[in-house]
Amino acid sequence: MNLVKMLAAQNDFDQQVIASHGIQWTDEEYFRNTLVALDIELSEFANEAQWFKVWKKDKQINQEKLLEEYIDALHFMLSIANQKNFEGFMSIYIDAIEELRESGFDGGLNGIYLELKHNLLRMTEADDGQEFVLKYAKSEYSFKMSWYLFIAIGMIGFDFTIEQIETAYFQKMNINKKRQKNGY
Repeated sequence: MNLVKMLAAQNDFDQQVIASHGIQWTDEEYFRNTLVALDIELSEFANEAQWFKVWKKDKQINQEKLLEEYIDALHFMLSIANQKNFEGFMSIYIDAIEELRESGFDGGLNGIYLELKHNLLRMTEADDGQEFVLKYAKSEYSFKMSWYLFIAIGMIGFDFTIEQIETAYFQKMNINKKRQKNGY
């Protein structure tokens, strides 16, 4: 996955949206707005995936729509990385993904999904310079974990490949650019 290219494309798009809509936010307002948008997109992804809908017998899942919802969330993950300069915390460790695939998610998809959400919320807590996890500030570690869990959900939980994710990202980016040109 060419994260450098994806991060640059996302940054260009975000800056175009900000300029065209005349948005004037503080960095904190921008970050919190993006985090709420990511939360909504993750919820839409979960709703499409339906794993938690134990009451529903017929769970026909549209894989194309599911990937699209995942990609919508990816756009906001990339935006956060750009805003917070977290690009360096976005490695994809295939060996770790495969180990997790073999051992399974602790608590199933609900467990990993809730852990992802928990880590995202931890990024809103102030880094006071005192709390470090391993060698990372709390917000850095929380993002690094969020990114890993997000990728794991896609690759393990739904068998998306890195190639599928990247291709779908740029396809959706083209749609988003057209929407913006047409006054979305």
